[in-house]
Amino acid sequence: MSAETYRVCLYFIRHAQSEGNAVPNIIRGRDVSSQLTPLGFEQATLLGKRFKFQNVKFNYMLCSSAVRTIQTAHTVLAVLNLNKSKLIVTPELLEQSQGQWEGLDRKSPHIQEAIEKMKRQNAVFCAPEGESLDMVQKRAIAALEPYVEQAKQESIVKNRKITIVIFAHGGVIQSLLQYYLQSNMRDAWLIRQHNTAINEIILNENGVSLVKVNDYGHLTFLISEEALQRDDNDKQNNRISKD
Repeated sequence: MSAETYRVCLYFIRHAQSEGNAVPNIIRGRDVSSQLTPLGFEQATLLGKRFKFQNVKFNYMLCSSAVRTIQTAHTVLAVLNLNKSKLIVTPELLEQSQGQWEGLDRKSPHIQEAIEKMKRQNAVFCAPEGESLDMVQKRAIAALEPYVEQAKQESIVKNRKITIVIFAHGGVIQSLLQYYLQSNMRDAWLIRQHNTAINEIILNENGVSLVKVNDYGHLTFLISEEALQRDDNDKQNNRISKD
């Protein structure tokens, strides 16, 4: 990497299963107080184990102020033995507000009709007293971009990759992926996001590269404690041999 180039890696992580996710027919929207279920904590632990197994390092860690994202982040950081006080929590990364719809049954006829309208007008449509995806994107980008710019400069100065992890929500992540990939905002809702899904993009002087989208393989492939220990031992042996 030369002095004129930079490499910034962004990880967008959807939170683990929450109490709201366990009742999928009810529209939750922001629902900032919803906590993780026991399964959600297990999912977050597996996510942390995957990052540990792959030796992923984070330079900046951002998180929405919803309980479910904070619990997801704290669980991951505990597995990685990282200081949770370094987690930057901001309400600008909260899920899209569904206004007066929050708490309603999404299968009710008038809600179904409105959802079909939302699919046609996705970028600008919003529930009564809610937010459009365009509004969500603007506030999320305003919160994230200062860290991205700082990471770019740090990458140039230190001549290495800088990594930012963002623990957020499905709608927020869809809007951020659309922004960086410059896809059609109308189709952003099609980018499905599973609980604890990993989305990874690389920013450099040549543009943007998509590495992963909605990758939740860690939930189907259990990384054993023995494998993690072997990996830790191998890394320690490699460090010793190079000293």
